[in-house]
This record gives sequence, structure tokens and C-alpha cells, in this order.
Amino acid sequence: MDLQELRITAQDGHQVQERKSQGIRAAVLGICLNLFLAAGKLVAGYLSASVAITADGWNNVSDAFSSVVTMLSFFYSSKPADKEHPFGHARVEYIASSIIALAMMLVGLTLGRRSIQRIITPEQLDFTLLSFLALGISIAVKTFLYFYYQTRANRLGSPSMHASAKDSLTDTVSTSAVLLSSIFFAVWGINLDGLTGLNVSAFILWSAINIMRKMINRLMGSPPSSELKQYIINEILKTDSKILGVHDLLLHDYGPGNMHASAHVEIDSKMSFVSAHLLLDHIERRFFEEFGLEIVLHGDPTSLKDPLNQELSQLLQETASGIDPKAKVSNMQQFKTSDEHILSFDLLLPDTDNHSDT
Repeated sequence: MDLQELRITAQDGHQVQERKSQGIRAAVLGICLNLFLAAGKLVAGYLSASVAITADGWNNVSDAFSSVVTMLSFFYSSKPADKEHPFGHARVEYIASSIIALAMMLVGLTLGRRSIQRIITPEQLDFTLLSFLALGISIAVKTFLYFYYQTRANRLGSPSMHASAKDSLTDTVSTSAVLLSSIFFAVWGINLDGLTGLNVSAFILWSAINIMRKMINRLMGSPPSSELKQYIINEILKTDSKILGVHDLLLHDYGPGNMHASAHVEIDSKMSFVSAHLLLDHIERRFFEEFGLEIVLHGDPTSLKDPLNQELSQLLQETASGIDPKAKVSNMQQFKTSDEHILSFDLLLPDTDNHSDT
């Protein structure tokens, strides 16, 4: 999660629909261009008996399918929350990206198997002008699609569009490798068809695994960027001077444009309960109105003028820093009874980002 996703969260209803329309238009363009490339490569691969060109053609068929998945993800993810999905449907874009990665894996494995067979049992190749033309056009189109998808992905904050851009980049590299092996055979008679196909297969699999790993992390809950966390903390602090500090900020990712948050804010312990409630409610409303971010704030009372409180807080922080320089102590509270002096605080352990209540 980063600042770009917070900007997507802040979009109003009209902007959400515009994001959906742009995403669908980009996906439809991808479907048309990939089917066009697939037809040309499959014909060229059949005429030249090249497994690499034929596999590249089937890869374009897979890309057209991936564009269909992307189109459906934009359509479905824009649906509002309902009874069965109270946090909306935006996570479907992460699922769509995973499906694209799976399709890439299938293409990579199939190409790898056929390439190994071709290495073991080489076949005579017969490249024609059509073969070189199909490969050259494919490289140009896929390069265009990469930059087109990447621009749209950055503008829309779409993981499925990012996956499509990555897929187009792998296609550009793989098709360039196939073209190079075709030139080697046409000029020097060196048959690198099977070996080239195997290398292309490995590259496709590597790209697919990276996409899948990233999407699994998002679905399981990856941490937000430090830039985003600090931005939200600063926005809370600048809302009102009565906010003395912010800690325990948690961000929950329910897909692009659907982020929820919670945080503990430090306020003067002498502030009345009603005043504290109104202050926190004002900040929550401001975040929803300006950023579309539903944030829940918990007030931690802090004693500003108690010398013992300040001394204990400093002692605890020094002790924690002695264990780990990045450890932080927060939410320190004192409770006195007739025979006991109880100290309660939260200890943030940086290596795990977990809190220990003491």
C-alpha cells in the first residue's frame, strides 16, 4: 500500500466509474491486439514449423484471455459493498492478477515441455518472410501495449493492469529472442529454436511467479509503505493541536480504492470524555470526506505536567532502546491503589511489527 492507493481511495462516485471505463477500454484494446497477433503467429509458426513461433502465438491467445479477466475485474471491483461483501469487491483485482499469473505459468510450462522435446529431437525449420514480419509486428505491438498498460496502471492504481503490463514486457523480450533465433537459422543455419523456447519459458515462469507472490502477499495482508504511514500520521497531527501524538496505526487493504485504518492518538488526560469524543469524531469525518478513508481513532490519555510520568516514560524508552535501538514505548499509564503502583505500556518490536502489552 502506498500514497497512490490513498489517492484512489479518495475518488468519488464519478471518478470510480471513470476508472472502470478506462480499465475496460484498455482491456478491450488488449483483447483485439492479442488476437490479431495470435492469428499471425500461429499461421507463421505452422508454415515455418517453428515451435517457438507457434508457442508465442498461443501465448498471445493466453494474453487475450488475461485481458478478458482484467476487463471483468474492473467491472466487478467497482460494485458497491453489499450484505455478503461489506468491505466491497475491490480485492477481485488481486484475484484477477493471480489468474493472469497462472495463465502465464501454464504458457511457460507448456512452452518448456515442447522446447525440451525439440532440443532432444530437432526438426528442420523453414522460415518465410511472413515469419519475420509476424515477429517484428508483434514486438512493436507488445512494446506499445507495455507502455500503454503501465501508464494506465499508474494512473488507475490497478494491480491487474500492472500484471498485464508485466506480461506484455515478457512477451516483448520473448518474441525478440525468437526473432533472434530465426535470424541465426536464416543466416548461419544454426537451429536455436528449442533452446530459445526453453529460455523464453524460464523467463515467463519467473515473471509469473513474481506476480503471483506479490498478489498472495496483498491478499494475506502486506504492510503499508513507510511513506503512506507517515503521511497519515502527519495528517492526523495537523488536524488539531490537541493531538499530542499518534501510534499503533494499522491499515487494512480491501483492494484498490478500498482502504480502512485505525490508530491510537494521545490527548491530554484532563480533557473531558465528551470533548475527546468530539475531537476524534471530527478527525474521522475529515479523513472520510477528504480521502474516502474510514479510520477509527482510539484516544489514549496522557499526563502533560506529571514529572513522575515524564521520568518513567523516559526511563522505559531508554531501557527499550538498550534492547533494540528501534524499539518504541507508547500508551504508558499509571494506576495507583492503596498498596500498589501499576505501570502499563505498549512495546513496539520493530523486527516483527508486533506489540507487546505489559
